[in-house]
Amino acid sequence: MKKGIKISLIVFGVIALILIGIAIVMTTPKNIGVKYTKADLISVNSKLGMTYNSLSYSDGSPQSVKLSGKIQINTQITESELTALLNQPNSQWKDYPISHVQLKINDDGSVEMTGKILTKRLKAYSEATNMPEQYKNIIEDKANLVPVNPSFDYKGNYQIKNGKLEGEMTELKFGPLTVPKDWTDNNKNTISNFITDRMNSAGMQVESATFVGGKLSIKGTIPETIGFEK
Repeated sequence: MKKGIKISLIVFGVIALILIGIAIVMTTPKNIGVKYTKADLISVNSKLGMTYNSLSYSDGSPQSVKLSGKIQINTQITESELTALLNQPNSQWKDYPISHVQLKINDDGSVEMTGKILTKRLKAYSEATNMPEQYKNIIEDKANLVPVNPSFDYKGNYQIKNGKLEGEMTELKFGPLTVPKDWTDNNKNTISNFITDRMNSAGMQVESATFVGGKLSIKGTIPETIGFEK
């Protein structure tokens, strides 16, 4: 009897270790060597000229983010500044769906971005940003199937010329799992439309954007003020 209990405990222990190992592999973002400091965050916010404030709703409004005003920008932003900017909402917005973000600009103008997806925030994020149903249904359905916050690793070579998005996503991973290239090839338009929609939801009207020499050169219009609900 005691021997059976010991064997059972060993089996459960091994299973637990395997599950923990899978969770660690699935949720640990890839380190691509991009770091940022408080100075980077101050610098990028100075370049963009946006201001931030806090929202407080008592009526249960789903709009946890509010954009107002418009300002013109024509500037260059480093990969460290972009990484700082992409992580900033984590401390300001309760529905921000990604964390631990790093963005690297390669010599050939391509970009790699890694981080972690906070699946429990995706539904609220999609509602707060008025995501079209065609994307919202897919994202919410898939998020319900994932019990952890998976890491992601995106690679692409997008740019914007004369207000038009050009390029493609070349690779996408969730944890150690790579999305089949056939899927990305067959859904290029859907992916491009989704990226365009997300820029529009952020109040961005970009005339041009290119990744050159480790920097993003961007010209266009962005919100003057962004309000987040914590």
